[in-house]
Amino acid sequence: MTAGHGPNIGHGFVKYVLIDGSGEERALVMPAQISPAQRSVAGSLTAAQSIEVGGRSYWTGDDAQLGGSPLTILAADRLEHPVFIPALVASAVSRFGYLNGAAAGVCVTGLPATWASDLERARALGKRLREGHPAYTSIRVIPEPLGLIYAALLDTDGRIVGDSALQAGAIGVIDLGHHTVDVAIVRSMLPVASALDTWQLGTARALSGIRSQLSARTERELSLYDTDGAVRDGWISVAGQTVLLPGGWDQPLIELADQIVARLTESWGNGASLDTILIGGGGAELPILTAAIQARFRHAVVVDRPQTAIARGYARLARRYAAEQR
Repeated sequence: MTAGHGPNIGHGFVKYVLIDGSGEERALVMPAQISPAQRSVAGSLTAAQSIEVGGRSYWTGDDAQLGGSPLTILAADRLEHPVFIPALVASAVSRFGYLNGAAAGVCVTGLPATWASDLERARALGKRLREGHPAYTSIRVIPEPLGLIYAALLDTDGRIVGDSALQAGAIGVIDLGHHTVDVAIVRSMLPVASALDTWQLGTARALSGIRSQLSARTERELSLYDTDGAVRDGWISVAGQTVLLPGGWDQPLIELADQIVARLTESWGNGASLDTILIGGGGAELPILTAAIQARFRHAVVVDRPQTAIARGYARLARRYAAEQR
């Protein structure tokens, strides 16, 4: 069977899962940012890995910080940018060790829930992905939160292995992303079109407030990526010393959690009509957010490896499509 590609080009991080022809599943996570590559300084012992797109070389992920002003695009404009998505995709595939069109296979990717029905946006995303990796044999674009349930339902060959409750029940899905929160309901493995929704309640707004607070208290300039790491670790490095986060640092996240729960309650009530609720996305690794959701919805569970779960579901669905094409 050919490879299954699951690129999730998030607004905060690129999550890419690749399942090769033998069924081995590998995952990659890197910041969704790029910058033009520059010549190494004379005398450097190492050089940052660059990727060529459109005849120009770029640094991606953490290496993009070397450029001084890395580019990251949160809005739908990223679908029209000639380099941003292609550079991130090409870099991800090369980091798996594949170059020059290797790892041919089916690609499944996604857009925020309410964007996915926009054919123009779906076509634009497919075009940018193929510019980054021309070896995709086909590309399918689905609503992003559905990747969560496919990660739980499918194995690495794309076969349905999830328990009967997931197969036959009514499942609520919550994708806590960097820029948006996306929700869906799946009944007997069929997505309910009217239940797909996208809210501008991603973690970026809370991280921005936390960044301002930490920068003021430590006199250290921080990026959103630095702040995200500090929140996950519970500390920050200042002048080579480990400094614990100050009291009250989490207030923006607490406020965001309240807003997310309010929107979920508005849409789902107490969730009694749902058999279970799956929580995933990078924000699902922040206990402040997940604890608030689980306090309101006792049957909500955080999926395994939540940050890469959507990409994992994409790649497993891609393998299912590849098997159907044989």
